[in-house]
Amino acid sequence: MKSQIDEKQQNEGGSSRPPKPPRGRFGAWLDERRVKKTVRIWHKRQKKAARRSRLSDLIHQLPHATLIGDALYMVGFWTEYAVICVGRTVLRAVTAILSHAGAILLMIVRPLAIGIITFLEDLLEPFARMRSGLRHIRELPEQHPDEDARQIRAEKIQYFKRGTKLYLPLVWNALSYVLPVAAAVLLVWVVRTQLGYTYLLEVRVGDKTVGYVSSEQVFDNARDDVESRIERARSVMEAAGVETTDDQWEITPTYTLAVSGDVMTESEVADAILSASSDEIGSGTAVYVDGELSFVTTEGDHLRSYLDAVKQPYEDSFDFNRRVEFVHDITLVDGVYFLSSIVPYDTVISTLNAKSEPSIYTLEEDQTAGEAAETLGVDFQTLQGWNPDLADEDTELTEGSALITSDAKAELLQVKVIERTTEVEDVDFDVVKTESDEYDFGDEVVIQEGQNGQQEVIRDITYIDGQVSDVSIVQINTLVEPVTEQVVVGTRLESGMVAQVGSGTFYWPVPNYRYVSRWMSSDHKGADIVAPAGTPIIAADSGKIEYAGWHNHPYGYGNYVIIDHGNGWKTLYGHMSAFAVSTGDAVEAGQVIGYVGNTGYSFGNHCHFEMYYNNSLVSAKTYFPNM
Repeated sequence: MKSQIDEKQQNEGGSSRPPKPPRGRFGAWLDERRVKKTVRIWHKRQKKAARRSRLSDLIHQLPHATLIGDALYMVGFWTEYAVICVGRTVLRAVTAILSHAGAILLMIVRPLAIGIITFLEDLLEPFARMRSGLRHIRELPEQHPDEDARQIRAEKIQYFKRGTKLYLPLVWNALSYVLPVAAAVLLVWVVRTQLGYTYLLEVRVGDKTVGYVSSEQVFDNARDDVESRIERARSVMEAAGVETTDDQWEITPTYTLAVSGDVMTESEVADAILSASSDEIGSGTAVYVDGELSFVTTEGDHLRSYLDAVKQPYEDSFDFNRRVEFVHDITLVDGVYFLSSIVPYDTVISTLNAKSEPSIYTLEEDQTAGEAAETLGVDFQTLQGWNPDLADEDTELTEGSALITSDAKAELLQVKVIERTTEVEDVDFDVVKTESDEYDFGDEVVIQEGQNGQQEVIRDITYIDGQVSDVSIVQINTLVEPVTEQVVVGTRLESGMVAQVGSGTFYWPVPNYRYVSRWMSSDHKGADIVAPAGTPIIAADSGKIEYAGWHNHPYGYGNYVIIDHGNGWKTLYGHMSAFAVSTGDAVEAGQVIGYVGNTGYSFGNHCHFEMYYNNSLVSAKTYFPNM
């Protein structure tokens, strides 16, 4: 068959194209996919044409189809016409608005433009006339070649005079614009220049300048510092027996305004004022103990080294949480002081090392040395170290004997060690109770378990002589927030009533009582509240009546009531003459539950009142101490 086709092609065309190479499996698969796709597209077109044909037939079958078509056409036509008309109207309105806006804008801009043009003409015309005149003056020699230099020069002067006289009004007109602008620029420059200056106060003592400060406040502080130093120096000198006069302490610094100079601090100015005031003033170091001036010495550096050496045995350079300080606040302040107030360095050291008197304890009864040590809370070896005359623990001591209970110490140089600790601690969770009549009275249902939180507590622990003297909390960081425990307490009674759970705050059960004859003791369970027969007895707190009836016991309560408050508390009221409630009732705090009587094992009208918490007896006197 293939050979016949080739032969036919040769007969028709006279020649034949070379045959296509055979296609592989992929080519055959690709052709198959293309054919299937073409078929699917053809089927879709056929279905679409069929749907259109059915819809067209359906429309033509409708009655009055032509009228409906005409109506729809008219609706579309008039809608389109209305839209076109509206568009044309809007376009005309926008055009009119823009035209009027342009006219208004022209009315606004035109005077402004004319003003600017006039301003530029008035400002530039003198320069244009001057330029034209100078050009004409330069051209005069060319215009008058027959005249000599003297005549030309006379002609130039005459021309300049005529031009000045003719155009001088133009110059004044230009200056009317230039001068205000120049004045404004000058004003701005002056203000900025003056604001840029840093004004200082030049401090003077007499005719001598001692320095510069930045403000009057600094000057006042420095002057107050000078006066304070003078008073301290006076007190030191008077304590040393040196007589002083008011004249030698009069220093009156003043100040004037300046715009330059090296700014000094309050302390530096105070030093300069003192130095300029007297030849009796020199550098020194003031020693303050607990804020009070104690000494002035010239050996400030040596004293600092000595104090550091006293603290050095207690310090640990590798422990960053350890801080060593003196128990007393010892502060050294370098400055300028009166030379007459200087204390010798040896005197300062000996005073700081002066030992305090040891503590003395006087025996109140005859004791042995060992018993005395136990009374003082120390071991015998420590007591013997303070009192070397004690031979042993059996040494007999009589009443009134004096014992030393501490070492004599250099109190001013006593050292304290402050250690900073960080601990993680639990934070107890809160318990929130709510009431619900869905549960029986007193039942507690946990609807959310509580969880303890965690917090990081940073403390400073202060040790003096190895003993803890102070613990202070520096910071508390919450790590885990505690989870509040949610508890529902039931209020439903068997009778169907709803009782209120007690608040934990109690009323005195017999408001109109006379006195309490007995409180709770080892042989008596409650408080006997004396009152006339028939006096009302009230519920100490809200709850339910657990029992109201007769106590069947030879030494019983007679007519008595027990109230369950639903929160772990119960109260009992005995020896009633009559009841005002029944078993199972709900009662509120302060509600009358019965009346004072003398029933049961009783010897007079009274109310026997007992309190229980978690079934443990509690004395009513704990909550009513003043009854």
